[in-house]
Amino acid sequence: MLASVRDASATQVTGAKASPKAANAGASGSGPAKKLTLYGKDFHPRKVFLHNAYTDLLNKNRVLLICQHNNMSVPELIQLRTNLKAAGADMTVVRLGIFSAALRETRYANLAPLVSGPTSVISCNISPEEEEEMAFSKQPVGLKGIRQVVEKNNKMILLGGKVDDSLVSVADMAKLVDMPGIKTLRSQVAGLLSQAAGGRLVQLLSMNPTLLVMNLDAHIKSQQEPEA
Repeated sequence: MLASVRDASATQVTGAKASPKAANAGASGSGPAKKLTLYGKDFHPRKVFLHNAYTDLLNKNRVLLICQHNNMSVPELIQLRTNLKAAGADMTVVRLGIFSAALRETRYANLAPLVSGPTSVISCNISPEEEEEMAFSKQPVGLKGIRQVVEKNNKMILLGGKVDDSLVSVADMAKLVDMPGIKTLRSQVAGLLSQAAGGRLVQLLSMNPTLLVMNLDAHIKSQQEPEA
């Protein structure tokens, strides 16, 4: 009975607009495609713009870290942005409600509990190869550069984030920064494979898929045969 009264009232207020339930029925969980609020009103253009911008920020950056900035003045924020830019990153101060809504509609929704208080996000698209090349320079870029900038600022608290498609904690980020670069890791793996199989496995991996399967099958059968 109460639901019928509410729907009737909403129809009178919005005129030709559909009822809130009907208007949002097809938009549930669709992110920016949702056009009306729960009260059947259009979202403010500024909110729609920010929602779309935050969604792009989450989906189009390899690295996105959530931070809390406390009692920072405008000059301090400007200096922090300048330092992060030198490390190949950008900082965006976000509006909590809109950013949380955008976050919940992505695969990174589990980061939502980190969004509380004065929140900013640091985004970066530096590749692992670029990070390794600049790792020992005066100004490292990527995760290592971001970490150095944030650690020097006692008004910034790093809470967590995502790297590529994986969610990471502060401890995970420290491990990633301390790990060898991607090229070094590839060389180490190739060396181990070469040592383990006398170079044979490396040769097999360079073959086309059909020959690779045939040779691997033959290798497995030879290993299963009892020694003479």
